[in-house]
Amino acid sequence: MRDGYRFEFGAFDKPDEPKAQALKPLEEAAEVFGAWQLHDGIRQSQIMTARRAYRQSLIDECMDAVQAVVNLLDAEGFTQEDVDAAIERCNERNRERGRL
Repeated sequence: MRDGYRFEFGAFDKPDEPKAQALKPLEEAAEVFGAWQLHDGIRQSQIMTARRAYRQSLIDECMDAVQAVVNLLDAEGFTQEDVDAAIERCNERNRERGRL
């Protein structure tokens, strides 16, 4: 397994109402795909300003998606211990599938 990324996100102080909170990761994931799709032709561009703009747009949308997931986990009362256990289960599933 390659090293991943370490994130430190706090949850928002005032969560949205439950249904909106649950839908937010989906909305943000769609925005990640939109950013990727919008810049599909730029990804391999030799024009550095275009590549920088693409990369910044994509990573910003990805971080919005991570924040939305963190907020949902917090709103539902999950602990760090719950998250750590879920990450290990996810890693195990991916090892079984030959991804790690």
